[in-house]
Formats: sequence, C-alpha cells, structure tokens
Amino acid sequence: MQTEDVFRRANEEIADLARKHSWRFPVPFLCECADRRCFARLELTLAVYEGLRADPERYVTAPGHEIPAAMVIEQTATFALAEKL
Repeated sequence: MQTEDVFRRANEEIADLARKHSWRFPVPFLCECADRRCFARLELTLAVYEGLRADPERYVTAPGHEIPAAMVIEQTATFALAEKL
C-alpha cells in the first residue's frame, strides 16, 4: 500500500466521524502526499473534502507536496488536488 493511500484511509475515517457528528466547521484532514513523515493538515469543510475526493484517483495534498505518477489538476492557497496518471 502506498503512503498516500494510508493517509487517504485515515482521512476517510476522519470524514466518517465528521458525518456522524454533523460537523459544519472546517475539519483537520491529513495531507495525502507520498511523504510518510508529512504532518501537514488541511482545514476543509466536509462538503469540500467530499467534492474533491469524489474521484478515487484524486488525492488532496498541501500545496507543493507531491505524489509520484500524479499530476496536480487544481491548486489553491490551502490545498492541491492531484490525480494519478
């Protein structure tokens, strides 16, 4: 399993918890980059996270963080969205 997939799995658990408690405020998600030592947090609402992650080939990272064999398809000041090729 790739590092980014481990971070994604953790984020899915965070999203499940946010849904369970009906959180409406920004949630601290983990950067889904390939660096297993990365501790960057992404403050996103659950709705934004779910929209970004609607495609299973896409990963949410901190701006400038990379995933091998992926291309950044969207970037803001708070996150980058990478899609595996």
